[in-house]
Amino acid sequence: VLARGIPLDNADDEVRRAQLAAMGLLELDAIVAPLRPDWVMRVPEGLDAAAVSESDLGVLVLGEPPFGPEMSLAAASELARANAGSNAWTVAGARTASGRPILANDPHLGIGGFGPRHVVHLSAPGLDVIGAGAPGLPGIMQGHTDRFAFGRTNFHIDQLDLFILELHPDDPEQYRHARGWKRFERVEIAIPVRNGTAHRATLRYSVQGAVVSHDPARRRATAVASIGMQPGAAGAFAMIAINLATDWKSLRGAFRLHPSPTNFHYADVEGNTGWQVIGYMPMRKRGDGLLPVPGDGRYDWTGTHDFAALPGEYNPAKGWFASANQNNLPANWPRDRIPAFSFREPYRYQRIATVLSDQPHHTLADSVALQHDTLSMPAQRVLALLPLAPSDGAKRAVALLHGWDARIDSGSAAAALFEMLWRELGRRMLAAIVPERAKPLVTSIASSVLLDLLAYPDARLGADPEPARDRVFDAALTAAWITAVAQLGPDPAAWRWGKLHEVSIQHPLSRIPAIAAAFPPIAGEGSGGDTNTVMARWVGRGSWRTGGGASYLQVIDVGGWDNSLMLNLPGQSGDPRSAHYSDQYAPWIEGTMQPMLFSRGAVDVHAIRRVTLHPR
Repeated sequence: VLARGIPLDNADDEVRRAQLAAMGLLELDAIVAPLRPDWVMRVPEGLDAAAVSESDLGVLVLGEPPFGPEMSLAAASELARANAGSNAWTVAGARTASGRPILANDPHLGIGGFGPRHVVHLSAPGLDVIGAGAPGLPGIMQGHTDRFAFGRTNFHIDQLDLFILELHPDDPEQYRHARGWKRFERVEIAIPVRNGTAHRATLRYSVQGAVVSHDPARRRATAVASIGMQPGAAGAFAMIAINLATDWKSLRGAFRLHPSPTNFHYADVEGNTGWQVIGYMPMRKRGDGLLPVPGDGRYDWTGTHDFAALPGEYNPAKGWFASANQNNLPANWPRDRIPAFSFREPYRYQRIATVLSDQPHHTLADSVALQHDTLSMPAQRVLALLPLAPSDGAKRAVALLHGWDARIDSGSAAAALFEMLWRELGRRMLAAIVPERAKPLVTSIASSVLLDLLAYPDARLGADPEPARDRVFDAALTAAWITAVAQLGPDPAAWRWGKLHEVSIQHPLSRIPAIAAAFPPIAGEGSGGDTNTVMARWVGRGSWRTGGGASYLQVIDVGGWDNSLMLNLPGQSGDPRSAHYSDQYAPWIEGTMQPMLFSRGAVDVHAIRRVTLHPR
């Protein structure tokens, strides 16, 4: 079933910020979600921050599907926002061993249900494209044509705003707008219910967008302005135009049709490489989109910008370009045209940049190795800060971590201990710096904030911050060791990160008891990596299991198409009866890439079955 709706996006972030502002603690939001680039948040004029609550989100939360039966909506939403992203890099021929460009891409999505990607080769007059798409949607999202390769990562344009509407005291079907009162547009619908009475509902729309909460008792409603609900915002169809393009110039015409915020990577058979941010960016009368705003007209959207107002680069001088959802706005980017503040932590990008800068003769094997790189830059920083005189309870943890290479490998005992230490450090640092009344709102700490507090303890830890930091660190080391013993046994030599970081895939239909046996789980192996490694394998807040990551990977030899490689977890089919339902699970665990054959000759030689569909 394919449905179109408004995702929660950053709406709950807006609510949280308003609630913190009402406490006079808006600065604490930087613990959860530091703004990139730096920015000073202000409460919008006319907003009663104290009146904002989760109820203002209304039915908006219903658009957020949980990742699995064991994960709550809140946990799934937090996991997705903390991790959602991808890696991509394009290396020009001048920096490859073959002299041809290489384009690598691994989009990150939740892992736990059936595979979110399907690899296909579409060939027709004027169309020859191979790569990964979403089942049921047209076109290829990342892959290559016979002329160019392409990949993508999320750019995180802020495409959703919450508007708080004041209802008329005598008529809840009117709301204040532009010094007067406007009537909601109403649409009555009937939703058929099998063997029951149709469900009837009233949909309301303000000038800003869909009304998701309507509370006459409080004379209050919430409307959502969202790019995703505007005409022409069905981004999947923009894939067709991209797949039909022949070069960078024709692609730019296709970009105008693409609403979703994306770092688009490009490399062609002529040796050209490019990067362009594409997607629609709201034009706001005023405000920055970070908090809810009054719906009286002062903060309305006046239109949208397309890719022409966003950054890009063609044939970059350094010979490579990478994106990993980091803040890649140019340093001199106009302050009045910042499209987003929710860029992800920089650690994956920093590692990618270090490796690519040191490889003047990059190969396909180098890209494969980089996609499976488990070096943790946060772990490196934590290792450098280990106490020189730990307490008796922390000594064993410090001894095991000393000499570790900071790689989050599946078979590593130190990696398992580090992950437990990292969680303990975050939990204890939050408890130390967040006032009690704000703790229900400030429930997580960004990796960069935690690392900075460990390295440079400040007044948030009290009048004597360094000893306070040392106490947090020592207690976390002690607790991490106790947790490791409880979960992995008393012998550290037997500890393995992969024992905890298991990769388990359950078909959504397995939740139905009557047919669950027909959909057995795909499981049995663990993975290395974590949230901050290039080999992205998300770690949730509760379970240690792999909650998401790079389920599809591609490494493309531009012009030497048959040398290209891919992986698609857990397989090509969503039917457990198929041999291809789980046949890429083991290769994915092992990091063994599969051929991505393209030429007719290579496909014919390796074909094992041919299916011909005859129209009737």
